[in-house]
Amino acid sequence: MLSYLLRRINLFVLTTLMLFAVVYSVTLALPGDQVANLSGVRDPSIAEMAEINHTYKLEHGPIVGYVAYVSTRLRGDFGVSMNSGEAIADQLLQVLPATLELGMLSVGLALLIGIPIGMLATLSRNPTVQRVVMTLTLVGFSLPVFWLGLLQIITFGIQFDWLPASGRINLMYDIPDFSGLLLVDIFLSDSPWRGAAMADAWAHLVLPMSVVMVLPLTIIIRITRFALAEELEKNYIRALEARGISRYKLIMNHALPNALASVLRVLALQLGPIASSIIIVELLFSWPGVGAWLVAALRQGDYTALQGGVLTISLFIVFLSIMFDVAHTTLNPISRKEIYGQR
Repeated sequence: MLSYLLRRINLFVLTTLMLFAVVYSVTLALPGDQVANLSGVRDPSIAEMAEINHTYKLEHGPIVGYVAYVSTRLRGDFGVSMNSGEAIADQLLQVLPATLELGMLSVGLALLIGIPIGMLATLSRNPTVQRVVMTLTLVGFSLPVFWLGLLQIITFGIQFDWLPASGRINLMYDIPDFSGLLLVDIFLSDSPWRGAAMADAWAHLVLPMSVVMVLPLTIIIRITRFALAEELEKNYIRALEARGISRYKLIMNHALPNALASVLRVLALQLGPIASSIIIVELLFSWPGVGAWLVAALRQGDYTALQGGVLTISLFIVFLSIMFDVAHTTLNPISRKEIYGQR
């Protein structure tokens, strides 16, 4: 296992370096002043220019410049915004928790709902149930995120006026900022209106969360259905069944953990599309996260903000993919040998 973890760490480091190389090359090719594109400082003074030259090694060629760029970004220095002059790292810290909160709750809820439905579709002897579940998942997987989001806004936010269609919480609540995660901050606050604020925050979450969770939910249901059915057909399950072990124990202790390993592997491959759907949802619902912030930076031509946002999202996806891979290997140790062609 130690050898496997070292290989995963090496993969993470190599992927990170390649990602930095791509972003650095694109930054050098962007129109405009190279100094401004790298640092975000427009019209620098003589002292600022000397500091930027020293930081990014602009006079030492692209290879040395790349090393300086990676070193600077790994220290958390993403430059300053070309429009506001604020540090990109500070802006990211303000918007990142909103995206994390929306993404984690959506995927977590998709797991809680999707695994039991996938099990139901596998274990049910009624073919109608299986067809209905598989058809609904196919429809859910095919629905465009922007169309589903607009439909939710028009139906539940405007026509029936049941739920808020934009924002993260009503502006009348002044929530102290402890962690950036709104639900956690409300829970930690000692305000007398804490209960009302919590209800309002959840009401704002329902519509965007229900749109984001559609993609992972359909994937989880379908993969659980097929992986569990495959496990139940294997010889070790039949051998255990012949020894008199109950059907419930066979599924919960043996078949389901192995099936969940396949779910994690496929879910890791879908992190990019899930991140893309979160960005679209943030735009539709005016959710103050990284996606909306990135699109605003794109409209304003703020290249340093774009670099910071793209690097942060990409590194986070790479990190999560490797964590899912490690979790998959932990649930199914045989996969380590399959990956490296060992016997």
